[in-house]
Amino acid sequence: MIAALRRHPMATFVVLAFGLPWLVWVPRALGVRVGVLDPLSTWLVAVAAALAALLTGGRPALRDLGRRLLRWRVRWVWYAVVLVGPALFALLVAGVVVLLGGDPASAAPPVLVGGSWLLLVTFLLVATLTDGLGEEVAWRGFALPRLLERLGPVPASLLLGLVWGLWHLPLLWTEGRVLHQQPLWLLLLDITAKSVLFTWVFLRTDGSVLVAAMFHAATNVFVVSPTVPDDGDLTVPLVALGLKWVLVALVLGRGGLRGGSGPGILPRHRGRTPEPDAHSTGNVARPISAGWARAACFGTTRTVNPREPVRRASRRRV
Repeated sequence: MIAALRRHPMATFVVLAFGLPWLVWVPRALGVRVGVLDPLSTWLVAVAAALAALLTGGRPALRDLGRRLLRWRVRWVWYAVVLVGPALFALLVAGVVVLLGGDPASAAPPVLVGGSWLLLVTFLLVATLTDGLGEEVAWRGFALPRLLERLGPVPASLLLGLVWGLWHLPLLWTEGRVLHQQPLWLLLLDITAKSVLFTWVFLRTDGSVLVAAMFHAATNVFVVSPTVPDDGDLTVPLVALGLKWVLVALVLGRGGLRGGSGPGILPRHRGRTPEPDAHSTGNVARPISAGWARAACFGTTRTVNPREPVRRASRRRV
């Protein structure tokens, strides 16, 4: 049983990531009172990621997940990107809506209209500790590194975006939730675009789940994904969606998903070199190094024969 789980880590993760939260969300969508499980369900997908790591990779995989969660030493500019960037994006959406003849009050996020700085910081902190950590431990902490092992950054982002979007399905039918009765096509297109942007941040911050959680919190607080209002007007959601895909095109056009800042992106416990025994004559796989991105994009793994002589470049005498 455990051997089968280890051979299929992503399948194990998807079953747990959908199964645990949906045990609460589906009954809640049907009108069943779930009590204290309602607020606790925020972290169930993170619990699913931890269980998947333990079942498929043992303690090394769980430690790797913990290291990503505590990885805070990144360039300061990325903290500005993930915290200020969503606010600027929300203001850009509001500006475009005004140019199209819309109401700026309906486009600007409430936290930027008459809100205090203390209230803003409080919202960001609470959102980071709840939805941010609750989801990003799973999506960027467990799923994305394993998808990057098999796929390039773009297909990995698109596939993860589809899974991430479908994971929200019960919320579309739950009264009182932000996503209640929202169009599924809009949700999937929006989250897929965000998935690419999250991968961009993830690659540039050496796989930091903490930074991803802050990014997730800021996108929620500044409402970068506005919902369709009761009157059915799609102007604001479509403007936000279109601008997101413009950002995706800019990131891809500038090579934002080519490479990253270090070797901490892929699961570290999978990059160890096996030690050959005394009778081994086979090739030994070289561990993942800082050139991981090239291997992730093209699926190449260089092997080295231990008996092959090392060639040194000859020096010319002057």
